[in-house]
Amino acid sequence: MAMDKSAADSYVYAKASGMLARSYVGERARQLFSFRTLQELWAFLFKKEIPVVPETLLARNLEQEAFRKFIYDYKKLVENYSKPEDIVLTLLRNFDYENLKDISASLALGEKKMPSVQRIEPFNIINYDGWPDISSITSGGDLSWYNEIPSISEMHLADYKLDCHYIMSLWNAAKRVHSSCRNDVLDLLGEKIRIDNVVWAIRLRFYYKMERDEILPLLAYTTEQKDAEDPLACDAIKTLDWELDNYDSWKDWKYSRLLNPHEEGTVWTVDSRWISNSYKGLYVKKAYKLFHKYPFTACPLVCWFIIKRNELDNIRTASESLRLSIDSLQAMQMAGALEVING
Repeated sequence: MAMDKSAADSYVYAKASGMLARSYVGERARQLFSFRTLQELWAFLFKKEIPVVPETLLARNLEQEAFRKFIYDYKKLVENYSKPEDIVLTLLRNFDYENLKDISASLALGEKKMPSVQRIEPFNIINYDGWPDISSITSGGDLSWYNEIPSISEMHLADYKLDCHYIMSLWNAAKRVHSSCRNDVLDLLGEKIRIDNVVWAIRLRFYYKMERDEILPLLAYTTEQKDAEDPLACDAIKTLDWELDNYDSWKDWKYSRLLNPHEEGTVWTVDSRWISNSYKGLYVKKAYKLFHKYPFTACPLVCWFIIKRNELDNIRTASESLRLSIDSLQAMQMAGALEVING
């Protein structure tokens, strides 16, 4: 039942604090990687009976159950507000955007059955019952412009447009949070998007050999104008002229602490995955700190979402590592969990 805002703020902060104390992030993430079987991991995480299915299906069931619990817990917190702030709902609706990508790909391939998706009712902005009519699925909401099925060759561009639309929606929602915490929320979310932009630019250059002019329109910006001085894209744009295999080009970068190690006299190439994993530690650490800074605002829910989504990533990686018999230390490195612990 929704409460008045003051009571909801107090309750959500207390409830969310207790939930975070039991989260498997940081040092506690090690526990997820200490099990020898998927059955042990399931029993550790859930009260439900372990499904009697093959390993591959058990891994998928485990990951789906973890996701379901993540969404359930977040929605239970949000439902305490009669009118949740836009930023709180926009974070959740990222899953609608991801689901729409999967739905669109299935339709483009001519599949007759809607793919398995994780729904976020009643906060969804797409109509899942509209399948298989894409215009019915997206009608009446923020995604009504996405009303045609892209061809397979255009799917990557359609996905990019969805990503950009979501990031602009997230940025605008962050700009509307309470003035007391607005700048810190913008800094937290903005820095993550800026790092993602840098990582994306490196990958486009390294794997696809793209040039500067090809990459510029493929970055995430705050507006459709795609200005070179855009606060979300400017850092990535600066790196487009830096040599990927020249450490001297990168050593004075303001995020140089995220770079893969360099030794004099050895060959070095900037590693986008290393940057991404290294930043996870910083991102979660900042979210934890910010969680307690503005206790009776939307900020704790924003930070809770970030921290618990990191936990969800850890659970997924732990599950996959058991299914594929990957060494626990290697799995933790893949998840970026070591960087979070040491961050």
